[in-house]
Amino acid sequence: MESKRLMILTEVLIIIVLSTVLFFVAAYFERLLPIKLLIKKIFPFIFVTTIFVFLCFLVINYYYSQVLLQKTLVDNLNNSLLKLSSNLKIEKMLQNCLEILIDFYNGELGILLILDENLKNFVSTDIISQTCKKLNSNKNKKANEYIYKILTPNKLTYENEKKIKELIKEYEFDKYLGVIAIPIFDEKKTKAVCIIGVSSKGKKEILKIFEASKSVIEVFLKHLNLELENSLLHEKVNIASITDALTEIYNRRYFNIRLKEEFAKARREGYPFSIMISDLDNFKRYVDTYGHPMGDIILKEVASFLKSTIRETDIICRFGGDEFAYLLPFSTSLDAKVVAERIKKNIQNFKFLKDKINEDIHLTLSIGIASFPEHGNSDEEILTKADIALFMAKSMGKNKIVIYEEKGG
Repeated sequence: MESKRLMILTEVLIIIVLSTVLFFVAAYFERLLPIKLLIKKIFPFIFVTTIFVFLCFLVINYYYSQVLLQKTLVDNLNNSLLKLSSNLKIEKMLQNCLEILIDFYNGELGILLILDENLKNFVSTDIISQTCKKLNSNKNKKANEYIYKILTPNKLTYENEKKIKELIKEYEFDKYLGVIAIPIFDEKKTKAVCIIGVSSKGKKEILKIFEASKSVIEVFLKHLNLELENSLLHEKVNIASITDALTEIYNRRYFNIRLKEEFAKARREGYPFSIMISDLDNFKRYVDTYGHPMGDIILKEVASFLKSTIRETDIICRFGGDEFAYLLPFSTSLDAKVVAERIKKNIQNFKFLKDKINEDIHLTLSIGIASFPEHGNSDEEILTKADIALFMAKSMGKNKIVIYEEKGG
């Protein structure tokens, strides 16, 4: 606002100075001419000069406003890139992306439709939504009066466009003056689509901002793709570091981390917590009979079966070899034994290596159980006693479930 006032003041001063100069030049050459006639004579020149100066400043003002707009957009871009790279978690990054794009267009509502399966593996929902401002009820009551613009239409398939139209209807974007769709893509595919509803500006202003911000948004999207690739790599490395490569369940490293976390929480909040360790009976005999590849398949089938059998709150890990460890929050030793009985029974009834060999393979397992606070006051103590209980179960003839206290402590 101050710069606009300064420009108007400068324009007026230039006109006054030029008019004064014209007047004195004319007076110098027409010394005998009365002032009224002199003014009348130079008036057309003053008028033309005024129009010329006015047009010059109009052009200057236009380009100044464009430069100012680009500067604002670039400043916003720099701030956005800092915000974007502040978190490596994919879901949080996508939420930040949505907020940034809403801010870019001064929107009231925005949703982010996630299309890429790799991204879906790391988010809790396929559609992230955010409302920034409440829509004025008097604005654009009639549907289908909005402007609909897509940043890069060629990056959307027919199915994508159909889904976007469904979401526009579902989220009532047609109540807004403008709806802007921004595909997030790389060279291979479209990963997501951001849809933004804008009503804080007029339609002409929406179109102006849309066109002016294209190059800046394209830079932002390129940077976003790099950040998403880095985050995906980070997530995959993190998963690989806590996942057993063969069975694709958690490994011992993750077990040790979660054991300390869950135990500390159980002790702090005062609820029971149990550890179970299971071991396949006579597994070496099956490996010697059918070979290591078949033994690996058995371990995969056991892991998959156990994972589908335990409760959602429980955690299962491959402890090593054919041993599996279980963390059971909110469970006493008797609660854990109920879970163990179900696992033991289901394992016995499951046919392993089906369609791979002609024989029916049925396995059994032994399970040891120890619980907090029944059997100790530290995570190491509970784990050690669960291991002792497992040894007791194996020494009793296998295919047994033993709670640590049942055989003395």
